[in-house]
Amino acid sequence: MKNKIKQIILSLFILLWAPAIAFAQSSCGEKIPALGIFDQISQYALWLALVFMIPGILSEHKLWKKVLLMSALVPFAGWAYVNFFIDYNSMKKEIFNHNAVAEATLANIAEAQDRYKSEQGSYIGDLRKLYSHIGGAGGMNECVKILSVQAGFDHWSAEAGHVSSPNTVIWDSRAGTSLKKG
Repeated sequence: MKNKIKQIILSLFILLWAPAIAFAQSSCGEKIPALGIFDQISQYALWLALVFMIPGILSEHKLWKKVLLMSALVPFAGWAYVNFFIDYNSMKKEIFNHNAVAEATLANIAEAQDRYKSEQGSYIGDLRKLYSHIGGAGGMNECVKILSVQAGFDHWSAEAGHVSSPNTVIWDSRAGTSLKKG
């Protein structure tokens, strides 16, 4: 009886978690927060620690002195974590690599736009139509989202971002040729 219950629980676990495991996009990497958030955390943590420390130092009551000074340790620990335990250089490298992937996808769009312009005389503004012309240009990366495409008769621009990067990349054909990043 116990084995049967264990089998049922294991089967339910596999049925509930297998689709999430199978369809997860692990190849895109984890979402990287904007680096400015860490600066804000650092500043707010120092100010909060200062808010607790000054009354703690000035207090003459021993219990309040201990409580306030011990409370100042929590934001100070947050400040120390942000400044000493987060590897900014590796995060910057990852963001750069993600932005390079987004830029390569926009380069594929630029090639498709030039091919379409030479055939039809104008640029493509419809993203669905653009997808059908990108295949020969190297395709789309599944980790890059095209955020916007604006096309006129004589120019076009597009904005894309890697799903794991906090930044976006903009490509504008008015910066020389359509194959040149804006």
